Amino acid sequence: MLTSKSNAKIKEIHFLTQAKHRKARGEYFIEGVRLAEEAFGSGQAVRRIVFSPRLENTPRGAGLLSLARKKYPAAEWFYVSDEILDSLGDTRTHQGILAVLEKGEHRWEDLQKREGLILLLCELQDPGNLGTIFRVTEAGKGAGLVLTRGTIDPFNPKVVRASMGSLFRLPFLVDQDPVASLGAFRSLGCRVWATAAEGGTSLWEADLTPPAAVLFGQEGAGLPGELVKAADGVLTIPMNPAVNSLNVAVSAGLVVYEAYRQRTIKAVSGE
Repeated sequence: MLTSKSNAKIKEIHFLTQAKHRKARGEYFIEGVRLAEEAFGSGQAVRRIVFSPRLENTPRGAGLLSLARKKYPAAEWFYVSDEILDSLGDTRTHQGILAVLEKGEHRWEDLQKREGLILLLCELQDPGNLGTIFRVTEAGKGAGLVLTRGTIDPFNPKVVRASMGSLFRLPFLVDQDPVASLGAFRSLGCRVWATAAEGGTSLWEADLTPPAAVLFGQEGAGLPGELVKAADGVLTIPMNPAVNSLNVAVSAGLVVYEAYRQRTIKAVSGE
């Protein structure tokens, strides 16, 4: 059992809390039984597994450990004290397991393989918002996400945790130029919609059944004016006039589900 925080391997894992090390090494970490189950179940490439006695103290944890040993015998395994795992994690109370995963890579073609909206997220900064958008996009059968340069790293531990496993399954691109992305959307046959708090086509009146990409801006600042002008149309979510804006994750969820609703009605009616 490893009990020293100065162990070189333990230090390497701890460095993954920083975006520059995640980028340089092409890996990131996940914590907890639920996320580990999601990652192992979706076939993620696992490089290291770190576990402590706490994992073995519950039937669910012991079962996960048994599954991981069978599925990832080639991974590096580290049995550590609960104190060591507590020092590595990003949560207040660890559940006895941490895994280091290889970053997956997606291409534009991967977004075309799935039906549903593609969302472009321009310079989002809040990890909870980004993780929630991953979750709601998968739940609402969206095609995937495009993250522009300046958007928070999707492999940030807080983003990964908030995505609740959707990050493992939903195609997404990172560090994209927003203007060039509009051209890429059109090459995929997508109509490009920008979102604005007012002045656009009502979400209830827009036809979101054809292939489409919807652009969302930074929390507070919204989309840059040049992107709004370059879009094929502007969407506005109807709301009480006393409220002048919505959280970006809430807005994304409403748009994704309106598109899902429209496609479902169209499929049922046979149009």
